Amino acid sequence: MLQQTQVSRVIDFYHRFLTRFPTLEALAGARESQVLARWEGLGYYARARNLHKLSRAVVREGLPAEAEQLRKLPGIGPYTAGAVSTFAFERRAALVDTNVARVLTRVFAPKLHPKRARDQKAIWAIAEAALPRTGKAAWTHNQALMELGALICTARVKQCGRCPVRGICKSRDQE
Repeated sequence: MLQQTQVSRVIDFYHRFLTRFPTLEALAGARESQVLARWEGLGYYARARNLHKLSRAVVREGLPAEAEQLRKLPGIGPYTAGAVSTFAFERRAALVDTNVARVLTRVFAPKLHPKRARDQKAIWAIAEAALPRTGKAAWTHNQALMELGALICTARVKQCGRCPVRGICKSRDQE
């Protein structure tokens, strides 16, 4: 629900949706028209269809732990696959959202632009290369990157003096 939609807009939809579909089994057992009815007004209806297909696949086959297998599920892209693999299963998996891309480019490759399609592959390669060796450490690493981008290395203000990676940052104190 949060893809391309602000939290404040999603909250009421989320609660109504969970009231109607409190479990994956309930969602998987519903007709598509019922799912779309609960989603009505939120937009991007492909998300609802994919979530419905996803629930059916997971109820039928289980939820895989590895990012590569998660990517095969309906509606699961690289970020979601990496996040679920890392945070739910403590697997070693890269994830790149807006905040992570900003941190990685500022620290390692300031000439790359996260919104430029040709640079995104390179940013994902940096994210892979920066991963620690174990899944448990990757959980902490990925969470830290997300928090660093949300709280210290923000889009509007770089707080280089507070940054724990300022010693290796290639764009530190540059404007």
